[in-house]
Amino acid sequence: MRNNYAVLFVLLNKRLFKKPSFVIILCMIPLVVFGLKLISKQESGIVRIALVDQAKDSAEAASGARDIIDHLMDNDSVFLYSECVSEEEALKQLEIDSIDAIWVFPKDYDERVAAFTQGLITEQAPADAEKKGNGKDRKRIAGKGDNAVTVIEREDNVLLQLARMELFGSMYSDLSYSLFENFIDLRLTGEKNPDSTANRMYYDNDRNSGSLFKYRDYDGTQVQAQGNGYLFTPVRGMLLLLLLLGGLAAAMYYRDDLDKEIFTWMPVGNRWIFEHIYLMTALLDSGLVVFVTFMITGLGGNIIRELALMVLYLLSACCFCSIVRKITPGLKSLATLIPILLLAMLVICPVFIYIRQLKVLQLICPPFYYLMADNNPRYLLYFALYTAVIIVVDVLTDLGSRCSG
Repeated sequence: MRNNYAVLFVLLNKRLFKKPSFVIILCMIPLVVFGLKLISKQESGIVRIALVDQAKDSAEAASGARDIIDHLMDNDSVFLYSECVSEEEALKQLEIDSIDAIWVFPKDYDERVAAFTQGLITEQAPADAEKKGNGKDRKRIAGKGDNAVTVIEREDNVLLQLARMELFGSMYSDLSYSLFENFIDLRLTGEKNPDSTANRMYYDNDRNSGSLFKYRDYDGTQVQAQGNGYLFTPVRGMLLLLLLLGGLAAAMYYRDDLDKEIFTWMPVGNRWIFEHIYLMTALLDSGLVVFVTFMITGLGGNIIRELALMVLYLLSACCFCSIVRKITPGLKSLATLIPILLLAMLVICPVFIYIRQLKVLQLICPPFYYLMADNNPRYLLYFALYTAVIIVVDVLTDLGSRCSG
């Protein structure tokens, strides 16, 4: 029995599966992931914005504003847009916190955009404008100060600033054409052309209709959109942390068993191997479920690379949990450290965002290498090197604890 580690693994596995909580957690992993995948395809957003088109039911139809509103309403985004019939109705919703911001498009939206860009053209060349008889118009436009869109918010925060960037992007087409038209009329011909059909046809036919951006992975392969919403994006990192939690919990149970002197029959020389079989029992069961979930839900990439990453992660996580167990003075301190450690990794590792300033701390955490290797093949090599180093550190830590003991 002392040297038959395969039998030990089976017995420890049977002991683990007798715990209902462990079986429930294993079953919950794929259920939660599939649930989030389903929810991510539904309507979801982090900011709600009301759009008001003041020209919607009037004779003065603001075609530019209508195009922007339709684009925002139809576009998939983390911002949820809804249309209100009036500014007063939108303000009532803002008061009861049903929405976060209001964007009001006036009846004369097109005219205000034209006035804004006309002011830019004439201010760039005031002398030329005055020679061509446009000095009076330039003075009138510069003093008008009418805004094309009114933004009403309860407070200013990062998410609303990001939403305004989407508004600026939607308005770019109108601003671009208006600048083009005013440049033709004011700088080249010197007079306003009442019929803008020719300008519009020339602008539409001459501009590049291709995509401005091309997305690809680090290794040069083009990124294929998986169709998962933003809610589904951090699931990969959260499952890796959940897997690490299983290893840390196993380390805590192992510390409890040592305190109860359950394994006094195990020779001291075999304790290192036995502890890692103990930890790997929980990690391997959870890792198998997580790996299968990755493959079924589309969270994983190439199956060979994913399998290599999972093997490295299980080995490094096992040694990481063992080191944490050895450097903590007792069971209570280990139980207190586990939630703190996982919350810290939630910020340190690129689960939601990648904070470059925490690079030194990131290099200590096993989930960091797994997540970074998703789009950067070099990190697979770094992960293998990290795993080798942490195994050596784990062995040295074990020798140090024996000497001190």
